[in-house]
This record gives sequence, C-alpha cells and structure tokens, in this order.
Amino acid sequence: MSKLEALKAKLQNKEPIIFSIIGNVAWSGLVQKAAAFGFDAMSYDLEHGTLSIETVEEHLRVCRLCDLPSIVRIPDCVPNIISKTLDMGADGLILPRVESLAQVETAIRAARYYPRGRKGCGGFSNLRAEDHGSVAKYNDNRLLFVQMESYEGLAVLPEILEKYRDELAGVLIGPYDASIMVGTPLDIVSDTMTKFIKDVFDVCHKYDISCGSFTDNGPMIPRYRDLGANIYWAGTEVSLICEAYGNLMNDFRKETAEG
Repeated sequence: MSKLEALKAKLQNKEPIIFSIIGNVAWSGLVQKAAAFGFDAMSYDLEHGTLSIETVEEHLRVCRLCDLPSIVRIPDCVPNIISKTLDMGADGLILPRVESLAQVETAIRAARYYPRGRKGCGGFSNLRAEDHGSVAKYNDNRLLFVQMESYEGLAVLPEILEKYRDELAGVLIGPYDASIMVGTPLDIVSDTMTKFIKDVFDVCHKYDISCGSFTDNGPMIPRYRDLGANIYWAGTEVSLICEAYGNLMNDFRKETAEG
C-alpha cells in the first residue's frame, strides 16, 4: 500500500494524522530527509511562504519519488493555480480562507476530471501509478482540504459539507488568521478562539469528516486533540529549525555554565 492510500484510509477512519509545512526552503533535499521520519504527508505553503509555483515543483517530484504524499496550500481558489499545482504532482490542496460555497465549487471544478469537474488534462507529473489511467481513480486520489479562518467560514461549513462532503478530505483551521477575524488577534488560546475551534470541529464530527488545525509545535497537539482534532498540521521548517537551534544553545549554556 502506498503512503497516499494509507493517508486516505486514515482520513476516512478519522485516525491521528501529522504533516508539517515547508514554505521557505527551496532545497528539495529537505523533504527527502523529512520522508524518513514517518510523516503522513508534507505540506507546502504558497499562500504565506516564499516558495513559488516554480520552486515547489522539484519538491513535489521528490515527494513522489519518496512515496510521501504532498499537499499544497494554494494562494487562493483560482482555477489555473489549482489545475497547474496538481499537474506538477501535488496529491492534495488546502483551500485558504474558505467563506463561500462558490469557492469550494470552483476548486472541485478545477481539480476534478469530468464528470465530477472540468479539469484539463496535462502536466509532466499529473498522474500517479495508483491512478492506472483511470479518471475516476485520479479524482479519488487528489485530496481537497478546506481551511476555516472566520465566522463566515464557520457559518457556511454545514452547507459545504452537506453538499460536498464526499469531495473533501478534511477541514483545517488556520488559528492565527482566525484569531484576528474573531476579535482576539494572535491569541489562539482565548476563550473566543477555543469556542470557534470547538464549533468547527463539532460541525465536522456531525458530518463525519476528518478535521484539525495548524499547531506551532508538538506540545500544542494535546490541546487540539482534546478539542476534537485528528489532523495535526504541525510546525514549519523554519520554526522547527529555530526550535532545534534553541535546544542546542540551551544545552550549550547549561553545559558550559556547569563546566
């Protein structure tokens, strides 16, 4: 079983899933190293990161070679970006700032081949071995996640899941953007934010779909687990490097002070 098939099964069964973010380091060897650590997938940030559609392409090919599913957060729900990112080898997409049914409909139309969508056929890395030349299998093998970051998104989420539950792989929260939108800027553990997160997860549980959130680091995972998450979108390559630097310097100061 490929790791993509394993990821799809975990999503279907609402099992714990972890993936991290690469958004600034263009060296594709990084994902080759990361593939050894047991992540369920690797995600790429084209919304806030400095990677471009061109620099992420090599990462996506290395992910495919390492049998590590790749999920790209695109800048917006724009058809040519959606289709092109999949053509370059992405196994899934995160749709940011979802606040309308129209955004989801646009993404499905651009990401799925007929009859489920209107995607054009092309791209060097578009097809996987698992697709076996089947349009139906291709459509099933490309994962779409919607990102909740506002009350407007929460309000429309039941309608989105009522109509398109079977087209979506999961629902993710962007806590920092959401904290601004709900009125507690950058305070992601406020009572208001905690209620927002719980409300999003409760809708997801009602519709029996996997859900989760970005977490800054490992110690934050229990908070989201207790609120109902099963997807942990944990850390960025820059934050994890800084964490390792901090640990190194703390050890250095401790050992040299004792010496």
